[in-house]
Amino acid sequence: MTKALVTGAGGGIGAAIARALDKRGHSLILADRAAGPLDAVAATLSSRPETILCDLSSREDVERLCMTLETVHPDLDVLVNNAGIVVPGAVSGLTQEELDLHLEINLRAPIRLMRAVAPRMIARGRGAMVATVSLGGVISLKDSAIYSASKFGLRGFLCGFHQELAPLGVKVSGVYPAAVDTPMLHHEALHGGSVLNFIDKVMTPDDIAAATLKAIDTGKLEVYSPWSASLTARFFGSFPWMIRPLLPLMEKIGEKGRQKFIAAKGFSTE
Repeated sequence: MTKALVTGAGGGIGAAIARALDKRGHSLILADRAAGPLDAVAATLSSRPETILCDLSSREDVERLCMTLETVHPDLDVLVNNAGIVVPGAVSGLTQEELDLHLEINLRAPIRLMRAVAPRMIARGRGAMVATVSLGGVISLKDSAIYSASKFGLRGFLCGFHQELAPLGVKVSGVYPAAVDTPMLHHEALHGGSVLNFIDKVMTPDDIAAATLKAIDTGKLEVYSPWSASLTARFFGSFPWMIRPLLPLMEKIGEKGRQKFIAAKGFSTE
């Protein structure tokens, strides 16, 4: 039985990934910072997973998790770096702690975990590492500068690491979702998050879980969900100077999408 670790497993996307891997018969290790959400996800699975409390913003917690993987789970087959954080807002309006959290959770922690499991995967000549990135790792927009900085960094790391490990039989991939129907997106929809999240179709956690399985199976460097949204992001990522003059039109379209999303979810804006 293959063994898989999912970080951020207590959240919407992480829970969906855990269920998808469980259906495939993987032996699961689920990590998150709070026991309640982990236990709730564990109760939905066909077999009891191992659960590990780990706050990825704490370097001490991350090192303890790495030590556990190296000593207790050296046979790990799949690592899914799914945990992430986004605090929308202008850089000047964010605290230094919020800036640091993005870099610790979205960038440093996944890199550290991948480095921890890589040697044994290399020695076996097989394994898969996948990170949930974001279209924010392809295109950077106002009020998400620090988030994009962390995700741009993660994308760059995956690209180089993929080239290093592919010849050794180890898969390294990134999954790039557009907006996903999770509590995080609900908060953004109601509390000043970017309306640009709502230009394209809002995906479900199960959509991202399916993309994650595709990445595990194929080892493809980048898997987009939906693929159509990636075309816009990659275009503007290649020509970032075009974003600012087109931003008012994009925001107008996005605001209409946000209003439709709020209405469809039955949220109150009062």
